[in-house]
Amino acid sequence: MPPVAAAICVALSRVAAEEGEPPSLRPSKPPLAASAATAAGFVPPGWALERSVQGDLNRDGKPDIAAVLKGADPNCIVHIEGISTPLDTNPRVLLVAFGQAGGYRLQLANAAVIPRIDDRYMDDPFAPDALTIRGDVLRLGLSYWRSMGGWTTYTSTLAFRWDGARFRLIGFDKEALQRNSGETETLSANFVTARVKIVTGSMEDDVASKTRWQRTKQVPASLETIGDGLAFELQRSDR
Repeated sequence: MPPVAAAICVALSRVAAEEGEPPSLRPSKPPLAASAATAAGFVPPGWALERSVQGDLNRDGKPDIAAVLKGADPNCIVHIEGISTPLDTNPRVLLVAFGQAGGYRLQLANAAVIPRIDDRYMDDPFAPDALTIRGDVLRLGLSYWRSMGGWTTYTSTLAFRWDGARFRLIGFDKEALQRNSGETETLSANFVTARVKIVTGSMEDDVASKTRWQRTKQVPASLETIGDGLAFELQRSDR
């Protein structure tokens, strides 16, 4: 594996740091080993293993792994005047490696699906326990919450299954809340059956929830091409 520079971010000037401006990234997808004996073996210098889960994703009887790597560059941490908690803007990479004799073979590495934090008012969208493998389905959960600048908060879960060529998106779930009005919406899309369930309601006890079903003609994305997973939206026929 070629050497990896320890610095992921370009250091901020003092003025930029005081204004909360995120440092600019060098290429955020590091070169990874083609194979390794463990998940930790894929971690390059300047990065850390944040989460690793195991399961048989390609249904060949061998255990596979999915893992999230996070940059550990102190230049990516922004100290904002008047705010006690620094903003860690280090990027993340989601990787999948298939089991083989003696370890694992890297199948994909995605540096976009888990967005980088670059906003002082936005919570970290990724919680390590939101990455799971159940059966042959890989699920990634991401959340959106702002302390300022918006009332909407939501949690999205993306479900992927290996089809022999790519990790196709087979399911998408989103639970949203409007904090100012209390309105809620839970959406569950199954791209295998092309069916979508939408439940709308309110946090008020006297407001009854309403359920409706739709069909979707949306061509499912894949983990290889989906981009920012937190920004993914279902194409809605009612909008």
